[in-house]
Amino acid sequence: MGNIMIGKKAGFCFGVERALEIALASRSHHRQPVYILGPLIHNPRVIADLESRGIKTISALEEAESGGILLIRSHGAGPQIFMDAEERGLKVIDATCPFVKQEQKLAQGLRRDGYQVVVVGDPLHPEVQAVVDTVDGEAIVVNPSAPEEVHRGSIKAKLGLVCQTTLSQQQLALVVDLLLPLTKELKVFNTICHATRERQTEAADLAQKVDILLVIGGKNSANTRKLVEIGSSFTPTYHIESKAEINPKWLEDKRIVGVSAGASTPQDQIDEVASWLEQYYNIIQEV
Repeated sequence: MGNIMIGKKAGFCFGVERALEIALASRSHHRQPVYILGPLIHNPRVIADLESRGIKTISALEEAESGGILLIRSHGAGPQIFMDAEERGLKVIDATCPFVKQEQKLAQGLRRDGYQVVVVGDPLHPEVQAVVDTVDGEAIVVNPSAPEEVHRGSIKAKLGLVCQTTLSQQQLALVVDLLLPLTKELKVFNTICHATRERQTEAADLAQKVDILLVIGGKNSANTRKLVEIGSSFTPTYHIESKAEINPKWLEDKRIVGVSAGASTPQDQIDEVASWLEQYYNIIQEV
């Protein structure tokens, strides 16, 4: 028998918890249909639970009935979405994470001050797309996975940078180093949220203390994938959504198992994995 070490920072962040509370309150306080444009958070099991409570995820505003409630998810949305929803007779309730809101406001401020806006992040991520929309599409998106692909001829003399809130510090630093020689002025706002920084730091520390690391979270969760990437630098690391995905062979000859989880992972999913592990490891420690 060995030990299970569970990260204290594992699981829901403030923004996700807030968005879920708003969603559930919207359902209980209104008789109208409640819709979310895109998944509220990147966790399929949580989305399924919301669906069972009558909170429907839609991919386009046309799917919502006039008079219904539209929730803006934690990743945010551009101003056109708000206007289109109101024109369709939907009541809009904004559950955008406050840290994402701040990122949007900073991008708008940079644009007003004459900077060319740069958003560092996954160009397909809804948060990044929403930030770009808040500056009417007038932004360069730099993918941290391929920063060298940025079109250097499009870089102007004054750059103002914000970044996806779930980015790693290393990714941000890499892009800043790349852009600095290309412009005369580079203004950087580090919009990585503190919960992300803490969780990533903890995952790195935890991975160095264990023989194997399990990271729980949706496969479509960017911040969970980042934890997996960080953990893999130090120890064998596996991305799972539930206990059903754990391969017992992973645990062979492993004395200490670490458990971390993304910002969209509820405590009950962490507890479920920990309980399953107890059949092999009878001591649980929080780190």
